[in-house]
Amino acid sequence: MFKGKRGAVESETIHVTGLVILIAIVIILYMFLIPPEAQKDILEGRGIGDDFDDFTSRKTGERRDGETFLLETPGFLFPQTKDTEIIKLSPVNLFTKTSQKIINLASSVSVSRSLVNNNYQDLTFSLTNPENSNKLRLFFNTLESKGSLQIYVNNRLAFKGTPTSETLPLELPIQNLKTENIIRIESSSPNWRFLSVNRYELKDLKLIKEELSENIKETRTFSLSKNKIKKATLSYFINCLRDTDNQGLLRVFLNEFNVHSAQVICDASEQNIDISRDYFEDQNTLSFEKNFGDFILEQIELKTELERKSPTYFFDVDEDDLDKEFTLRMHLVPNEDDERSSATILINSNSITLDTERNIFSKDISAFIKEDENFIKIIPRNEFEVISLEVFAK
Repeated sequence: MFKGKRGAVESETIHVTGLVILIAIVIILYMFLIPPEAQKDILEGRGIGDDFDDFTSRKTGERRDGETFLLETPGFLFPQTKDTEIIKLSPVNLFTKTSQKIINLASSVSVSRSLVNNNYQDLTFSLTNPENSNKLRLFFNTLESKGSLQIYVNNRLAFKGTPTSETLPLELPIQNLKTENIIRIESSSPNWRFLSVNRYELKDLKLIKEELSENIKETRTFSLSKNKIKKATLSYFINCLRDTDNQGLLRVFLNEFNVHSAQVICDASEQNIDISRDYFEDQNTLSFEKNFGDFILEQIELKTELERKSPTYFFDVDEDDLDKEFTLRMHLVPNEDDERSSATILINSNSITLDTERNIFSKDISAFIKEDENFIKIIPRNEFEVISLEVFAK
């Protein structure tokens, strides 16, 4: 009986020992797999729980062991430089053009009119864009004529009289043109000549349509960081498509602000326009407008000089807090190339050096703190990310 109990205890001991060995193996494997920075944190006594507390404190702005005076998320930092960014825009074609099209109405038309009968004829034609019609003329050859010829366009009298070589082609009104139109051709009434019949026989009736097409405004859109702009210049070349002295006025608008207005000059020189940074937004619309003329703006470029500034943060300290121990703490993501975060940090009139491979940087800055307004300025020496920057005291 007692022998059976001892065997059970020994078996249980073996199971516990095996479990402990298994846990030890898992811990060793975990230490090999995690990043070196995390290994250092664990060996120095900072565990996962500490990281969770740091995350919680950054989210709430409070610490269990002190008062937060500054909490910021600077994000990605870059060395202070002046870069030039060039935004290339597609060409702008501004024009006013006329084009002619001939519409065959009928090969022959015969109309007659007596005192009691009016044998007129209606001819139809279509227009795709009637509002673009600039001129409309009717041409035909007269084989027989007696009396006057009357022509209506959409029930509006367009011509009454005897057509001659001087009056042909006849000018027709364009004010009441539609997509579908009717031309009525008829002879005039003989009036008091009771037995007389006025008649016209026409052939080869054609419409000569002159259409106006124009593009007086075009827009281009682009994006940039407004706060980084120090200087901006718009440049382009003008290519005139018609050889004329007067190409009209060109106006340029940026976000509805008129940044340029001048007579178009047809030459090969590059045009440059300086634009104030005050007119820019993060999302921008650039508009080009003309009153008349026919030209293309080519090689359009917006050159912006960008300035990357070092971030600066301010916080206030009361006199009663000056005897506390102030700590600067930063959560970092080092540069991918050299795996370091490197910068000079100014604290009021003092400076400290940041140069670490670790994700956490902590520094006692009590000696640098003064009453009332304090500031911290980060001057990066390489590219890295600051997830959080905190100043707290205890």
